Amino acid sequence: MSRLLLPLAAIVVFFLFSLITVRVARPRDPKRFFLAYALLLLAGTAVAYLTIWPLETIDDALGLVSALLVQLLACLTMWNAFYSLLWGFSGSMMFDLFNDSSLLDRERLIASYVGDGPVDRILARRLPNLERGGWVAIDSQTLRLRPKGTVMAVGTLAAFRLFSLGMGGGVK
Repeated sequence: MSRLLLPLAAIVVFFLFSLITVRVARPRDPKRFFLAYALLLLAGTAVAYLTIWPLETIDDALGLVSALLVQLLACLTMWNAFYSLLWGFSGSMMFDLFNDSSLLDRERLIASYVGDGPVDRILARRLPNLERGGWVAIDSQTLRLRPKGTVMAVGTLAAFRLFSLGMGGGVK
């Protein structure tokens, strides 16, 4: 049990580094920082683990692998929560509903997403990010999946079918 304290400490460090990075440095692309933190902390955990508990038995090796997997899973979960909850559509909508009681009316909420420009408020933030990330190409009024986007679309479809999920993740 004491061997799990090391990856748990690294997870806390990951959270704190990520929070400080987002709040203080405010980078345009924080996921690069998250990836660097996760990799550095995995390496640091492995070094610390091997220093404290040298690999003498198979149980020691399995303990190291388990500790690293727990840490990696927790880092990825926090990373996903950051993007899904804090920057995701549902989280943004909950924020709007909390801060503007006039949007508690369904029609007003829908109207608030119409927007003034060529795309609605839902797509106004997403499309430029997808284009910058190399997922789609935007030519005038036409969208085209780039190779990276095609891989993501095929992978998403495979995941939906494998886990019997409907669009949006609801279980059928």
